[in-house]
Amino acid sequence: MKIYNITSYIGKDGFAILRPSNKQNIKEVDVLDVWWDDWCSGGDKIGDFVSCGAINVCKTAVFETLIENFEELKNIDLRYNKTEKELNAKNIKHLKWLPKETIPLTAFFSPISFDCLPQSTIVRSERGIEEIIGVAELRGNLIIPREQGKGLFFSSDVIGDFDFFTLINSGFLLCTERVKQFCENNNYENVAFLEMGEII
Repeated sequence: MKIYNITSYIGKDGFAILRPSNKQNIKEVDVLDVWWDDWCSGGDKIGDFVSCGAINVCKTAVFETLIENFEELKNIDLRYNKTEKELNAKNIKHLKWLPKETIPLTAFFSPISFDCLPQSTIVRSERGIEEIIGVAELRGNLIIPREQGKGLFFSSDVIGDFDFFTLINSGFLLCTERVKQFCENNNYENVAFLEMGEII
C-alpha cells in the first residue's frame, strides 16, 4: 500500500494561507499561534485544507469527518494573531489576502510515530538534517512524482491498521491510500497527496 504526505497548495486558486509560530511544537501545545500571511497567498478564500507551513490545518467540519473515520488524529485550536500590516493598515479591506468570512479551522497531527525500514532512501546532510530522496514534491501547483523504488518503506506488521502516522523524529504527517481515497471521494479542495513510499 502506498503512503502519502498530506499537504496543501500555496498560492493557488485564490486560497488564503496561514503562517504558524516557529516557536511552538504542535505536539506540545494546547493552542497554536498563527497569522494570515500575504507571502505566496493566492487570495482570501478558505479551502477545506489550509496551507500553514509544515502544520496540517483544515476546516473544523472536515476534521470532524476525518476523526469519525480515522481515530488516530489529535486536534489543536488556533489563536489568530495580527501581522504588522494588519495592525498598521488604514483600511483593512485593502488587505486582499485576509479572509472575509470566519470559518472554524483546526490544526491536526498524529501522535503515532514509526521507524522506517533500512531500504528507505534517507540521507543525512552536513547539518544533520535528514533528507528523504526520491519522494514526490510539490513545486508551485505541480506534483513531481516519486522515483520508483525510492522513498520511505514501512513494515505492514508495524503499521497495522493505522492510517495516519509520522516518521520518528520528523514532522511529516503520513497517510495511507485509504485517507487519500476518502478525501477524493469527499471532493475536498486545496489538498494534495505526495507519494512518499510504501507499506510492505
